[in-house]
Amino acid sequence: MSQENTQYPQETKRPLSVLRFGAEQFDMGDSLTILVLLFMVIGALFLRLDKVDRFVDKQVTTAVLPKIIAEPVIVKEDYTARLMEQLKTAGLWDVPDYGEIPVMIVNSYPIDFHMLEDIGLRKRIFLHTLLPTALLARHEVTLERLRLQSILAKINCSSGQLNFTSSTHETQQCLWQSYLLADEVGFVKGLSKTYRTTDANELLARVDPLPVSLILAQGALESSWGRSRFAREGNSIFGMWTWKKKGIVPLQREEGKTHKVKAYDSILDSVRAYQLTLNRLDQYEHLRSLRLETDDSLVLAEGLTLYSQRGNQYVNDIKNVILSNNLQAYDSYTLKGFEGEPAGGEYSQINRTRQAAKASL
Repeated sequence: MSQENTQYPQETKRPLSVLRFGAEQFDMGDSLTILVLLFMVIGALFLRLDKVDRFVDKQVTTAVLPKIIAEPVIVKEDYTARLMEQLKTAGLWDVPDYGEIPVMIVNSYPIDFHMLEDIGLRKRIFLHTLLPTALLARHEVTLERLRLQSILAKINCSSGQLNFTSSTHETQQCLWQSYLLADEVGFVKGLSKTYRTTDANELLARVDPLPVSLILAQGALESSWGRSRFAREGNSIFGMWTWKKKGIVPLQREEGKTHKVKAYDSILDSVRAYQLTLNRLDQYEHLRSLRLETDDSLVLAEGLTLYSQRGNQYVNDIKNVILSNNLQAYDSYTLKGFEGEPAGGEYSQINRTRQAAKASL
């Protein structure tokens, strides 16, 4: 049969005044039906926007997926010359102006690092050793924050009513546990315990990473660029005190004082403890309130007056370290990622040691 003589069945055309939803048809002339549908759509949209607005975040949203970082390489070097070779081999000696940084985690600064006399060389080794460690500590908190945000988006309660207590009594303002899976409930309870708050808004304000430049600046100032006795003997980069058994007794501690300087198994544990301290203690509430508006380390430094007895002078010292060493340039770096599932091995060990470090705080 020729193409000219072929007859195709004609599609039945609906009048323009008819809408089809699934198997049902609605006449556009039926204004009441259309109005009802319109109000239903608008109502659903406003409910969704209200739910998102309650937990809106200045940095990330629940739609953002965390990047899978590459398997960290754990490095333990006793001598500075060998650490320099490791940095060069990994691509951490001459870092680009911005971009991805290899996940090379140095366990401790070398035993002879404090004897290095070249100031420029010492600063370079200190910063480029601490950089991927600071980024990894930030990444861990970012993952916690992303999961917390996704959980908050599932809970149909206003932020003023949401408090992560264990109570499930009917008189509780929001039965938040009824919206979540068991592992999500456990995650929220663990996070609330770690960050010492059950208030949803306050928890979200605390679970937030610090700028790399602030981490580097305080680490440099508190450890004298990695040369201090506390850094050498206990990986204590930030000079934080403790009254527990584990710690290093300061040589010039005043008579009658009982404090020690915290000691850690690794530099990474020191960074984790420092970041958690600023994120959960009441002394740094001002820093966290500033962070709601900006991630500028020069602004956030204003919230560190209680970190040192020197108060405002200490804040000025932090700012000077940031500016004189152009540390805010390091805020643009991210950790190198890869395609596929996260690996186990040493990274799993890192996560286990992180839990142990939290338990010791």
